[in-house]
Amino acid sequence: MRKMLLVCSFLLLLSLVTWSAAAQKKMSLIEALDKVSAALGTRFVYEASLLANKTTTVDLSDLKNKPVEEVLKAILYPHDLLFLYVDKNHYTIVARKNKHSGNIAQLQPEDDVSLPGDSMRQIRGKVLSNYNEPLAGVTLRAGRYAAATNNEGDFTLRVGSTETALDATAIGWQPVHVDISPKNGAWYSITMQASTSLLKEIAIVSTGYQKIEKSQLSGAATAMSAKDYDQRTAVTGNFLESLEGKVPGLVYNSISRELSIRGVSTFDAVKRPLIVVDGFPTEIDITTINPNDIISVSVLRDAAAAAIYGVQASNGVIVIETRRGKSGKPVFSLRATYAMQAKPDFGYLHYAGSQEYAQLMKDRVNLDGYSRRQVRAGAPIDPVYELLFQVKEGTLTAEEADRRIAGITGYNNMADYKRLFYQTRYARQVDFDVSGGNEKSTYLLGINYVGETPVERRADNQRFVLNFANTYKFTDRFSFDFRAVYNNSANKSGNTVPYTDVLPHQRFTDEQGNPVASVYGPQREAFFSRSVAQNEKIKAYGLYDQLYYPYGELFATTNKINLSAIRLQGRLNTVLTKWLSLDLGGAYENQLTTSSVLKTDNAYVVRKLINTRARKEPVTGKPLYIDIPDGDIYTLDHIRGVSYTVRGQLNVNRDFDGGKHNISAIAGIEQRKRTESGVKSSYFGYDGQSLLSKPVNIQSLTGNKAPEFSETGTMASTFFPEDFFGETSLDRRFMSYYAQATYIYHHKYIATGSFRIDQSNLFGADPAYKNKPLWSAGVSWRIHEENFMQPVSWLNHLQLRMATGFNGNVPSSISGPFLLLGAGINAVPAVAVPQYLVLSPENQSIRWETTRNFNLGIDYALFDNRISGSVDIYNKSTKDVFGEMSADPTTGFNSYRANTASIRNSGLELMVNSINIKGRHFNWQTQLTASFNHNKVLKVMAAESEASVDLIAGTQLREGYPVNPLFSYHYGGLNELGQPFVYNRFNEKKVMNRLDDNIVDVSFEDLVFNGTATPKYAVGLNNQFSLGSFDLSFLFMYYGGHVMRIQPPSSYDVTTTYRYPLQGAANYWRKPGDETHTDIPGFPKYNQPGEFNYTAIYGYTYAHKFVRKADYVRLRDLILTYNVKSAFLQRNGLNRTQLRLQAQNMFRYTFSGNDIDPEAIDRVTGVRSLPVEPFYSFSFYTNF
Repeated sequence: MRKMLLVCSFLLLLSLVTWSAAAQKKMSLIEALDKVSAALGTRFVYEASLLANKTTTVDLSDLKNKPVEEVLKAILYPHDLLFLYVDKNHYTIVARKNKHSGNIAQLQPEDDVSLPGDSMRQIRGKVLSNYNEPLAGVTLRAGRYAAATNNEGDFTLRVGSTETALDATAIGWQPVHVDISPKNGAWYSITMQASTSLLKEIAIVSTGYQKIEKSQLSGAATAMSAKDYDQRTAVTGNFLESLEGKVPGLVYNSISRELSIRGVSTFDAVKRPLIVVDGFPTEIDITTINPNDIISVSVLRDAAAAAIYGVQASNGVIVIETRRGKSGKPVFSLRATYAMQAKPDFGYLHYAGSQEYAQLMKDRVNLDGYSRRQVRAGAPIDPVYELLFQVKEGTLTAEEADRRIAGITGYNNMADYKRLFYQTRYARQVDFDVSGGNEKSTYLLGINYVGETPVERRADNQRFVLNFANTYKFTDRFSFDFRAVYNNSANKSGNTVPYTDVLPHQRFTDEQGNPVASVYGPQREAFFSRSVAQNEKIKAYGLYDQLYYPYGELFATTNKINLSAIRLQGRLNTVLTKWLSLDLGGAYENQLTTSSVLKTDNAYVVRKLINTRARKEPVTGKPLYIDIPDGDIYTLDHIRGVSYTVRGQLNVNRDFDGGKHNISAIAGIEQRKRTESGVKSSYFGYDGQSLLSKPVNIQSLTGNKAPEFSETGTMASTFFPEDFFGETSLDRRFMSYYAQATYIYHHKYIATGSFRIDQSNLFGADPAYKNKPLWSAGVSWRIHEENFMQPVSWLNHLQLRMATGFNGNVPSSISGPFLLLGAGINAVPAVAVPQYLVLSPENQSIRWETTRNFNLGIDYALFDNRISGSVDIYNKSTKDVFGEMSADPTTGFNSYRANTASIRNSGLELMVNSINIKGRHFNWQTQLTASFNHNKVLKVMAAESEASVDLIAGTQLREGYPVNPLFSYHYGGLNELGQPFVYNRFNEKKVMNRLDDNIVDVSFEDLVFNGTATPKYAVGLNNQFSLGSFDLSFLFMYYGGHVMRIQPPSSYDVTTTYRYPLQGAANYWRKPGDETHTDIPGFPKYNQPGEFNYTAIYGYTYAHKFVRKADYVRLRDLILTYNVKSAFLQRNGLNRTQLRLQAQNMFRYTFSGNDIDPEAIDRVTGVRSLPVEPFYSFSFYTNF
């Protein structure tokens, strides 16, 4: 196969060499500039009429072998056209006129025309765009005197002493009139607004393998420029935040960190899109990407655009281009941001307060029969329960108990929990870089710092990113691009115990601020906890205090995660012929993550572990810490990931028949490898000062045994060696062969195709499993270029695209056709022994996941480009989805890894850009993106549970339903006995029971399908206003089409440790007749009339009435920017200075009730999490 590919590649190149035109024929200037853009990544802005009906015969087959300035001179100068350098490989094209015409665009910077003998004065200043960028080549005229700005936007002009008016003009920019009366001084800052209705700008999409004009694509791709991306400040350094609402089909939730492109098409494989940085995929933490360095983001959404990445592209591809240096004197850039966020609102959790919780406890004793006999002997008892037990036992009157309980429940600890465990969040970010160079070499050196004080106390995050970029041109034929990024981050946190660990009337500290013990252990657990009396005996032995101190836990454990990563990449470009070049390059990444957990001997788990494993001295009875020494426990986990990508690629770009035909193609070989190794070690009796530790007798810790000090517990704390020691290893390798070609005929008709073969060691060495061929094909028609469309003056651009193809996915967990084993230590026997667990039996039929894509799209621009956008319809079908398959019980396995399902995603994507108002001082633009996705499981062969509650509370795939379906019971309420019942499909009442042999349940067909828990619709509405020096923008995000479950109040929650009672839980059924005004079940009843157990309450907990629409609108950000025009700052070298105020998540509206935040709830279980508060930031930007 490899030899055949090499032969085919050689024949293709040979045929291209022999196929050459005898002479270059004419092509339009627009075609010529398009080719320059595609080959060199340049961008041009020009008035369309300047290039109309103009042609060139310049040979453009050797673009990469010539400086861009030389090419532009050959194309433009014969037509009296000039090109003006603006910034970042961006040029403006203007007309050259003679001096007598009054247009002096040909003047060199700092030149002026003035007449001798006049009484003169000199004025100076700077001309900036409305985006605060300096403008070069702007004509400034005052009467008979004129000059032009230089590359930095600066100008000097001598004017008559009586002149009072200055006019600034430039092609593509609205004219500006300035009062230059002597009273206004001699220095002026001028801002010009872009006149986009007169301009055509070429958008370039980067695929990572090549840069191509967007209009030459047949697939679905979106390109974001630096201006669009930089509209929002990424306060915490997460570059993905700025993509939300800007790219159709891409859904990113900055709160949940969910990221997807065109829905979820897998269940157990990689779900996130592939991220490519400067041409090469990245495997390291995305925090190494500095948002301030990004100059463009291309999102490849379908097979024709993304198939070149093969098995990595099923979920889409995000391609990031970062800044390079630019020739010229050194330019320094500084950005500083400070942000603040208030403590979260705990009231949103709707937890029951002290009095309601105490009422539930009281009812549990009086109505449910809960008594001291049901409490383990010696176990701790809450003071409220103790008083109620005493009343029941006749040792205390009910009145006295009520009085004491009222004193206890008069205190609610939620405010103290918020004060002690949480704090105001602060974030700060500083970005500083310098860039410069000359025609031969450019450089950029930058540093980025992000510091954060998170909302949890004792937490602190720090991150530094160093970035270096260098381009060097050895000769006209050889150039080299090099980049290096170093990232170092340190995150620290304490042990913030959940609020649900304690009852609402229990205190965290005494009056002096010292931690106070909770009655129960973690998660309100009582069975293994010690009472105060038992604890006194434990301490009398000389053992550790064994009570649980929630506030003390915050300081008893310190978690640290240190990440150090380096990314090196280089690319050598060699021009072989006028139309053929070779790229050799690669990327190397090395990331070390060190996680450390220091649990001092004040930590509850350490104290309990040491106590229950202590031995008793035979004579004195004192504890001997032989097996586990006393002191701290320090655990270190080192994980090193190393990856590299090596690529060799041929690039072809050739015109034939005078530009009538164009072929651009790439073909290459790529090898990738990813290894990961981890080592975990622990130190017992650790002393952080001397860095010494004590030996531990691991062998004696295995097996289940009773403590020698019986007061510490009925069973010694379980010791799993893998929690403290271990080693892991991962090795993934890929080899790929690829080719992609684009053919353009008459600048109107485009055909594209790609082919790729991926090989991986994930499927063994047999070619039948490791090879995966993938391809794509597409066509595109630029309808607006047709002659019959020329009379339609209001239509500026209309292009039809259609593409289809295949890409794939790799499993996220261990998979393959072979027998998979997991090694470990069996610590249950008295003597620990190695053990091997069969993760999956041999399966020779397992295959790659494969996704077939179809896309039909239209791009348009109307009314002098005032309205533009795109519409895409897609169908995305994935087969051979990885999952667990039910096994024949006679094989000895319950399930095995296999290709179990097929999933289809189909939908519609829209993007609309409109220039609503374009004035001299006021501008208003709107951008709308919309994504509509329908997801369905076409086939599934995975194991299914027989219990209905597993279908409701789990995430199992079901044929004919979405990937994340939400099912519920058809809850009927309570009968006259207080029993909760559900209806089956025959409208029969069922009181469920799954505790004994008399199982009563409903089938899958009896459940109610409520919808999907994943948003089907995502709409972003972004408005941008500009008034003078101020810019205002705001982004509204709408997510909808999905549903969520809400947790209902339940009296039963007071008896459990995994749920916390909510407000309203006390309004439950107590006596016959209550079912008419409440449907909340009471406490389970056993062996009495109206008997039901807790499994019957599932029908209420997961009732269809507690499922709501999850549609919501959120004001994601509101941004006010002031473009400083201070003459003082600019005279002192500061330019492009901005002050920015930004507010995030200020407003939310939920369509089914604003008491629920769909971004702060588990949409499957209904359990709420803390909502995200508004985030306010202030930023300062400047260049000098």
